[in-house]
Amino acid sequence: MSAGTDQRGGAADAPESEEGDTGGRRSIRELHREARFTRWFRWHLVAALAVFFGSAFAAYAVVGSIPIAQLEALIEEAQAGVPADSPLPELAFVPLLLNNLRALLLIAFGTITGGLLSLFGLVVNGAIVGAVVSVVVRETSWAVILALLLPHGVLELSAFFAAASIGLRVPHRIVRYLLGWDETPLSRVELYELAVIAALLVVMIVVAAWIEVYLTRDVAEWFLGPGALPE
Repeated sequence: MSAGTDQRGGAADAPESEEGDTGGRRSIRELHREARFTRWFRWHLVAALAVFFGSAFAAYAVVGSIPIAQLEALIEEAQAGVPADSPLPELAFVPLLLNNLRALLLIAFGTITGGLLSLFGLVVNGAIVGAVVSVVVRETSWAVILALLLPHGVLELSAFFAAASIGLRVPHRIVRYLLGWDETPLSRVELYELAVIAALLVVMIVVAAWIEVYLTRDVAEWFLGPGALPE
């Protein structure tokens, strides 16, 4: 395949030629100097956002079409199956953190499943968010939803979207390599970029969980006023 065809077929995702990539190890400083982190968040990120919000809007519409009385009955029936003396607190930092890290790992596993687990994680999480918002907004208001979601949701969802973008781009790069369009599946610089981004995403999830447990409700009550949040 000609170089012109390669450029038209996806040059935005192809790595630039790297001097010394096969001529010995380079220092972290050199790798950092050559790093281009934005390459991971191009059309793959757009695709991840489309899948997530498409699933969220679909779930919001479906749940919103169910009469509120029927929804309340379903929720009460589900809650009846939960032990009343459950030893777990309603919102605890460690269980919440572990749950979010598992969700992040599931989405990131798209890197080894051809992007399938990334798409699955986006659909499931998008549907959950859409369904919950559809129920809560009919009981409260959009102001309550945003006040409870934004403090931690910006970091948490951003981490999920970034992981999904990576989970879609890695298989794309491997396919390009197998088709002979690129010399390597992932360059050393790209592997360095992945390591840095992965560490940052874990930090984002930890901070988001801490905010959700210890700050979100206080921030929401400060914004909406005392007694504005449901118990």
